[in-house]
Amino acid sequence: MTWYRFPIGASLLCLLACDPGGTRVSCATGERIVGGECIKPVAHPVHVNTVGYLPDGIKRATYRGGTGKFQIVRVADEEVVYEGVASELISSAETAESDLRVADFSEFAEMGEFRLRAEDSGESPPFRIGPDVAEEVVRVLMLGMYGQRCGTSVDFEYQGTTFSHDTCHLEDAWLNEYGAPEEKQVTLYGWHDAGDYGKYVNNGALTLANMLFAWIQYEPALSALELDIPESGQGGLPDYLHECKFQLDWLLSMQREDGGVADRVTTRSFDAMVRPEASTNPRFLAPVTTTATADFAAVVAQAARVFEPFDAELAETYRNAAKKAWDYLVDNPTEINTSNEVRARFTGGYWSSDADDRLWAAAEIWETFGDADALAYFEKNGTNVTVPVNWDWPQLASLGVFTYLLSERPGRDPAVVERLTGALRSSVTAIVNQAMQHPYGRAVGDMYYWGINGVLARTTLNVGVLSALEPDPKLRDAIILQFDHLLGRNYYGRSYVTGLGHDPPYYPHHRPSAADSVPEPWPGLLIGGPLNKNNGMLPATTWSDSAGDFESNEVAINWNAAMIYAAAALLPAP
Repeated sequence: MTWYRFPIGASLLCLLACDPGGTRVSCATGERIVGGECIKPVAHPVHVNTVGYLPDGIKRATYRGGTGKFQIVRVADEEVVYEGVASELISSAETAESDLRVADFSEFAEMGEFRLRAEDSGESPPFRIGPDVAEEVVRVLMLGMYGQRCGTSVDFEYQGTTFSHDTCHLEDAWLNEYGAPEEKQVTLYGWHDAGDYGKYVNNGALTLANMLFAWIQYEPALSALELDIPESGQGGLPDYLHECKFQLDWLLSMQREDGGVADRVTTRSFDAMVRPEASTNPRFLAPVTTTATADFAAVVAQAARVFEPFDAELAETYRNAAKKAWDYLVDNPTEINTSNEVRARFTGGYWSSDADDRLWAAAEIWETFGDADALAYFEKNGTNVTVPVNWDWPQLASLGVFTYLLSERPGRDPAVVERLTGALRSSVTAIVNQAMQHPYGRAVGDMYYWGINGVLARTTLNVGVLSALEPDPKLRDAIILQFDHLLGRNYYGRSYVTGLGHDPPYYPHHRPSAADSVPEPWPGLLIGGPLNKNNGMLPATTWSDSAGDFESNEVAINWNAAMIYAAAALLPAP
């Protein structure tokens, strides 16, 4: 029997089965097809990290009501192995829940599979305690990145299901915006940005930077990972860097002869919900912007340092391209951006001014080349920048701050170092306090807007950088709490990552998932999460697991990369 996904109307997707006679039947609302059968996932009242906890890490669960007494039960033999008392009742205006309790079982360190049983409330789904729980998460999230590859075929198996698409977008990209409608600039490879098939330098650079920061800080653990990618074990590169290189191959192709970098490659309007190889509308190269050029200079310079120990020739290619882009920025100190008329001819957001991007580029160029002028630019223009709790693609100066503060190069102005360290410390203090106090551990508190799960995951980069500068166990706790929230300790009691944990998203706004012939969605993709839809619902309660809900249920590579960093921070040392 073959199972298909078909779009129904504008915002609904249902699962259909065709029996040998051609009769189509569907699962009931709320059911999933698992192993060819329709099942309804159990809604557990006790919300936990449904993938698992570290033996030596903070461990919290959230549930409603009950007496406050709880037990940890070993799954293998149903033996009660720990007993505790949860917090007093907590009210949450975000969710209109007035009877929440937080159960802390951090001191319980036995390894194995367990459930939390709350007296007069109920049980959690099974969860594991082990030193390697984050490793599974990194592997699956990296599989999600592999699945977003463009310009090539993709084929892999996950939990017994094969996911694949044929080679796509080989005609990228037409030069209509450059007065040459009959010509193309070859811009192959890289990752599809989100649930759509566009490729954007700004967000693509942010994504890659998150992953490279993870490598810079957690290289020993990441270098040991074997990933399910075609290049695994080849060419002297660790698998993790092979995946990063695939994005870099595309970024290099976006640079023009004068060093400027085109902003994006997209169609004129979003594709229908079709497979990548069926996305055949013409795709165009956007004009050069100084925002894209700065982001390119920054992340390619960063990549040169990362790749140098493994491939000196490739690192030199990256250095030359980054320097060429930086020279373009120096020669063009006034922002070059696009008009609204031009923007209307391309899909997606990610249009922003270039001041923050230039600061990031200056920090990376200085760190890679020791360029005194770049350092002077950063210290003159960056001394008063903040490091927001919820920074995102329009605020990439934060990445420059991180590189500047982590640098071991001589020559920094101590006053600027002190000022920016204080800004980072202030941000992280807010993150830690909010994570510890929030009933579901959210470091972003009551912020709910498009892509908030990615923002929440990205707070761990702030925390991880400060932890490298000023080690403190509380900082690791804050990272763990975000990891927990995204994997099930949230209002819904569900994992937000496809293919991972308990009752994960099943209908993401993701064209390959909607258009292929397998019932399960492509694994390893973090969805955006609940937001204020101005529909009368409390923002925290608005997530809809529907392929038509691009507001709360789309996926995006920058959200994935932020969670990859969070999981990498929790990997065991090899």
